Amino acid sequence: MAKLICTIELDKEKGLTLKVEDPDGKVSQTLTLDGTALTLEVKSDSDTSTVVQKADSITLTCKALTVDAENITLQSKKGSVWKSQETLQVESAKDMSFTSSEKLTQKATGDASLTSEGKVAVKATEALALEGKQVQVEAKSGPLTLKSPKLELSGKETQMEGATLKVSTSGDFEVSSKGVATLEGSTVNISGNSINLG
Repeated sequence: MAKLICTIELDKEKGLTLKVEDPDGKVSQTLTLDGTALTLEVKSDSDTSTVVQKADSITLTCKALTVDAENITLQSKKGSVWKSQETLQVESAKDMSFTSSEKLTQKATGDASLTSEGKVAVKATEALALEGKQVQVEAKSGPLTLKSPKLELSGKETQMEGATLKVSTSGDFEVSSKGVATLEGSTVNISGNSINLG
């Protein structure tokens, strides 16, 4: 290993500078205390990392940052911002939760997807709205159930299709049209204790 060059500079105006240089490896380590900030810099031909600590802040600048710990807690008394100019990935080997004491907003400029290999539940204490240019709800292998004290279906054109279509009610059943009403089938059966036509 090549000999290191170590220098200490004391200046009543500039403060203390401690520097260690490796001429062969072209790496330098500098610690500066100027009375306002403590600055730690590690520099090579291609990269530089710095830590600047002041009375009210700490700034860390580097190419890659790795934190490896058994437990990590990050807490702020005011706002927190986490940004990535490229991909941001959050992953957990076990349970994960996102909780807000107030409003929670998720937004994507491109496509968005929610996938689970188990069950998915969406629940709102107040109103729940689903809206899209086109909306498709599909049950792959089981029944699709809609329950409500009052169920309303409306549209400029409403169409129901199926190999078998059954409509039943335990109370009154009424079908009305302000235009032409057509009931058609290869066989049409109408039965009841009392049938009124006209």
